[in-house]
Amino acid sequence: MSKNLKALLEKKLAENSQRHADASQETDFDVGRQHTKLSVDEIDPNPYQPRRVFSQPELDELAASIAEVGLLQPISVRQVRDRYQIIAGERRWRAYKLLGRATIEALVIAVEESDMAVLALVENIDRADLSDYEIGKALRRIEGLFPTRKKLAESLGLNREDMYRYFTFEHLPEPILARLDANPRLLSRAAATDIKRVMQSIEPPSLALQLLNRAWDLLEAGRLEQTKISQFLLRELRVFKEGDAAKSHETQTLARNGQSMGSISRDKKHLVIKLKIDVLSDEEEAKLRNFIEQLTAGSV
Repeated sequence: MSKNLKALLEKKLAENSQRHADASQETDFDVGRQHTKLSVDEIDPNPYQPRRVFSQPELDELAASIAEVGLLQPISVRQVRDRYQIIAGERRWRAYKLLGRATIEALVIAVEESDMAVLALVENIDRADLSDYEIGKALRRIEGLFPTRKKLAESLGLNREDMYRYFTFEHLPEPILARLDANPRLLSRAAATDIKRVMQSIEPPSLALQLLNRAWDLLEAGRLEQTKISQFLLRELRVFKEGDAAKSHETQTLARNGQSMGSISRDKKHLVIKLKIDVLSDEEEAKLRNFIEQLTAGSV
């Protein structure tokens, strides 16, 4: 994560912690200045949450820690009509639900929609297990909240060129994106960029998808590294073309009564029939010539 992102998150969390320390424990509170306890059932996840998969073992571990030492820091939420949306702390909220707790300590903050989106991404982006694919989908969801992609990159402290790599995933075929939804950590933005480049060079698109599905099966089975997928596609394409070329140059032997009498072959431009001069009678040769004339005239 960039220093700007980390600084933003640390600042927000520090402000929240200070409010928590200074606030009274009253149920009544002023939005943005005090904390309270909310029913876990009144709280919804952040609509801009980038994480698509939450590790169950990690949630179990967090729940066990909370059960032992309590909640060290309240979650942050914003009020939307009669409910609340999580700004930061969805893991803690999920852990509370696992424990069957009815209420959770929360700090209610008034934030703009764009800040809500950025904070959701900021909270997760520094974690090693948040995949490039998840970040890419999150960037796409919040893109409309900013006037330009340049402004989006500046808000996140990202280099624009690097940010564009996150958008590469959307150029992959839908069947592959569906498989990424189930396992988003399989592919980095760098590997996705390489795959996009190679896929664009393969015609027809159905062949490109066929080869990529083959590579993806190997990737999921742990038999192919993501960084080698583009090389695999080029190698498989070469094998396919060589096989296609071999088929186009196939030569079939013509025989009569077990004796070779010639051959028939084809290449990209010609169909070639070769017969030994002495294997046909004059009558058979006449019939062959007549057949070819009728064939080329379209009267056969």
